[in-house]
Amino acid sequence: MAKDRRKKTVGTQKRKKKQGRQIITIAASIFLVLFAILVFILVQVLTAGSGEKDKTQSDLNKYDTTPSALQNKVAYYVVGLLGEDETSATEALMFICHDKKKNTLNIMEVPQDTYLGESDLWSVKKAGLVWGNPAPLDWCDFEGKRIFKAEIEDHKKAGHTVSQRTGSASYNLISVFNEQFAMPVDQYFMIPQAGFVKLVNLLGGLDVDLESSLKVGETTYAKGVRTLDGEAALQYVLKRDKGVQGDVNRILRQRKVFLALFQRLCAQNEEQLLNDSLGPVMRGSTPIRVSGELATADMIKLVLDLANVKPADMTVQLLAGKATSHSSQSYYSIGRASLVAQLNAYFNPYGETIVESDLLVTELVQNVEADVHLQVLSELVVEQSGKAEVTSATTTTTSSKTTTTTKKAG
Repeated sequence: MAKDRRKKTVGTQKRKKKQGRQIITIAASIFLVLFAILVFILVQVLTAGSGEKDKTQSDLNKYDTTPSALQNKVAYYVVGLLGEDETSATEALMFICHDKKKNTLNIMEVPQDTYLGESDLWSVKKAGLVWGNPAPLDWCDFEGKRIFKAEIEDHKKAGHTVSQRTGSASYNLISVFNEQFAMPVDQYFMIPQAGFVKLVNLLGGLDVDLESSLKVGETTYAKGVRTLDGEAALQYVLKRDKGVQGDVNRILRQRKVFLALFQRLCAQNEEQLLNDSLGPVMRGSTPIRVSGELATADMIKLVLDLANVKPADMTVQLLAGKATSHSSQSYYSIGRASLVAQLNAYFNPYGETIVESDLLVTELVQNVEADVHLQVLSELVVEQSGKAEVTSATTTTTSSKTTTTTKKAG
C-alpha cells in the first residue's frame, strides 16, 4: 500500500513559504540599513564645508594661529622693539588685530612689567623678559611634541622617552598671547634698536609732536612738532621714569613714534619699500626678526595692505590691568574680567565669546577697573612732511656689496 505523503508535502510548503518571507524581511532590512548609511554619508559630504567652517570659526580663540577658513577675515600680529642686547628683553610689545572685512586695526600695548604668574611655560614672571629668557621645553620624543610637567609621568608610564630641549624666544613670546589671552598669533616682528634707527633714517625721519624739549647729544629738539632722526626717535621711545607707571607713561609716548613710522612706511610704494627702506634693513646686519620663512616681499605686501586702513579706523589701548607689588617686586597685574571684556570688544571679531576660564592669567589685584587709555589714532596723526638731518654713517648691505654712506638731508 502506497504511503500518504500529502501532510508532509503541505508541511514542507509551509516551511518554504515561511523561509521565503524571512529572507525577504532580512533583505529588506539590509537594504534599509544600506540606504540609511548612504543618506548619512551624502549629508556629511554636502555639509562638510559649512560644518567645518562653523566649527573653525567658533574655535578661533583655541588656535595658535588663525585657522585657514578665517584667514580672509582676520589676522593677528605681535610687534616689539628689542632691548639694547637683542637677546635680553624687550622695550615695547604690541598685539595687533587686523579685521580684514571691516578694514580696521586694533592695537593692545603690553607693559613690560606685566605679571605672568607661576607656570612652566616661562622661566620669568614679567612679559618684557620672556624674549630673552626662554624656558626649556619638556619634549616627548615618541610623539614629537612639547609636553607640560603635569603630563611627564603619564608619558613615562606609557613607555615614552621624555627629554628636555633648549627653549625658543619666539615660542615663549607667542605663548604669552596664546595662553594668557587665548588669542592666535600669525606673525611676529621684533625690531632691533639698530634696525629701528636705520629704518627711521632711511625714511627721512619721523615728525613727532613733542610734549617737552628733547636733548639728544648736542642737539636739542624744542617742544612741538619736530622731525626726529633715528637716534632721537629711539631715545624718545626708550625714555622711561622709574616704576610701572613710568613704563605706562612711556607707552603712551611711544604711540606717537610708531604711528609716525607706520605713516612713513605706508606712504611708500612697492619699489621704494624694496629699495629704499624695508629692503635695505632686511638685507643689513640688524634685520627685523620675523616668523619662520617670512620673506621681505611678504612684509612689503603686508605694509601695502595695511596702508588701506585709515587712522580713524585704528584704536590703541593698554592691556587691561593695574600697577601693584608682589613679593617686593613691582608688577602690572592683568584683570581677568577687564581683559575678557577688552578682548571680546576689540580683538575677537569672529571667535566664540571668550570667558575667564579660557585665560591662563594670575591676578595680583582683584576686580581691576583699568584705565586702558583708549585712543583712536586719528587723534595723534601728525603730517609727515619733514626731513631729518642725518649725519651719522649709515651702512647699507646688499646681496652683492656693502657700501657706507653719510646722509645729510635738509
